[in-house]
Amino acid sequence: MNTTFSRIVNLEFHTLGKDPKTLELEADASELQELSETGAIAKVHARIEVTPLAGEAYLGQGEARGILKLDCGRCLEALDQPFFIKFNLLMEKSTEKGLSWSDDGDQGVEDYQVKIGSDIREIPLDSIIAEQVLLNYNLHPLPALDAQNKCVQCGRLAFTAEETKRADKVDPRWAGLQGLKDSGKKDPKGPDSGEKRGKA
Repeated sequence: MNTTFSRIVNLEFHTLGKDPKTLELEADASELQELSETGAIAKVHARIEVTPLAGEAYLGQGEARGILKLDCGRCLEALDQPFFIKFNLLMEKSTEKGLSWSDDGDQGVEDYQVKIGSDIREIPLDSIIAEQVLLNYNLHPLPALDAQNKCVQCGRLAFTAEETKRADKVDPRWAGLQGLKDSGKKDPKGPDSGEKRGKA
């Protein structure tokens, strides 16, 4: 199996032959807008195992790793979160120009299909990696708490809402309303329900 190294996270489709190939890709996250917007920093590394299929098609089974710079949802301080994602990419040659991404409805969230025109030499993978980061990682995480109910990231005590105690004493206004209700039950027809008064 051949191994090819590249300093960009673009899959060079024109270099794929009839033999299985392993591609090692690397890029600086700051140079990849979609990845940078997810919070990725430093280097992003990708590894893709490419297997030729029948016709002019290939299956790429890839994984990528790197570091996300996130804000702690508990204390709002910056924290570094390593990420690791996997994806599958089915590539087919097309008579049309450009890249045509498709979704057959039955594929998993980590599966992608693309048809590649004769004018295309590279397939950018940064959007795939960025989407998988968004699907698999919380960009505003709440770190776990230790036995003392403190954040394992910053050491701050977690906020706990005090349990509201129910008052035993009844509000006098409710008691007054209850009294009116009870008096209505005793005389349901009201004060004028008795015999009519004679004329004076």
